[in-house]
Amino acid sequence: MKKIIYTKYGPPEVLEKVETDSPEPSAGQVLVRVGAAGINPVDYKIRNGSLRLIMPGRFPRTPGGEIAGTVEKTGRGSFAFKPGNRVFAMLRTPQGGYAQYVAVQEKLLCLIPQGLSFEEAAAIPLAGLTALQSLRDKGRIKKGMRVLVNGASGGVGSYAVQIANAYQARVTGVCSGRNVRFVQELGADVVIDYEKKDFINMGNGYDIVLDAVAKKNFTSCRKILKPGGVYISTLPSPGLLFRQALNFLSSKKAYAIICKSRAEDLAFLGRLAYEGKLKSHIEKQYSLGEVILAHQRIESGRVRGKLVLTPFPRQPEKVLIKSDR
Repeated sequence: MKKIIYTKYGPPEVLEKVETDSPEPSAGQVLVRVGAAGINPVDYKIRNGSLRLIMPGRFPRTPGGEIAGTVEKTGRGSFAFKPGNRVFAMLRTPQGGYAQYVAVQEKLLCLIPQGLSFEEAAAIPLAGLTALQSLRDKGRIKKGMRVLVNGASGGVGSYAVQIANAYQARVTGVCSGRNVRFVQELGADVVIDYEKKDFINMGNGYDIVLDAVAKKNFTSCRKILKPGGVYISTLPSPGLLFRQALNFLSSKKAYAIICKSRAEDLAFLGRLAYEGKLKSHIEKQYSLGEVILAHQRIESGRVRGKLVLTPFPRQPEKVLIKSDR
């Protein structure tokens, strides 16, 4: 099979496509033929060494933490899925997904809802789970809450706007001018163009501020939070983790979200997608041979929605009419 590896930290050019044997699923695992793999900012941050203290590891490495595809075979003691099932997952660590085959722990997998392509499903896990667990678990989101999403046009942000809508919250999205209409179409009640206005100076009383691009710290956002409000960042910086440890001293809380792979949460997001309340917005698809271009693009910080890799040549999918799990 073909997969992407890198043998040292560095720029996108350290990525290379290699040929290797397909993995064999061990006990409790399932071998998945990857139809699409999501691309996320964490992929390049691990690749360039920015996160080496948080996510150390040996080389060679294969990037990629979210996949969608078809079950090829199951390991010993794996009974929840069978060959032919269409599945998606967030891997235990954001590594291994840029490949034609991946052995995945069975408990991490979820059936893809009817009507979703591999590309749409692969875009959801890491970004969607980060958005959901931020708003629900850290923010305790409820109907009628005021929620601000900074970076509302990106991967995590675009899902966060839609999830907040599903909870019937009132959503303010922050993005660049070129993405204002896109964020409005996602369902944001108010959209702020950060190139023209600083949301820090545009009112207060938010129950939740989700900084999906880690551009505004808790100190600057604190004044726009209402008493009991929650600030959440997608970057677990030492300063934020220290402030999180002191949450008991203040009614306004600060959290760094560290996303957890949970099949039950994926199933929840899948139901939202099936009901038309959650859509994956894919800016572009890349082949394995275009992975350097893909990383150059994700590293630009200007992606609208998500990018995905398609490890195999695109072929018509066999979409199941009914769940066979």
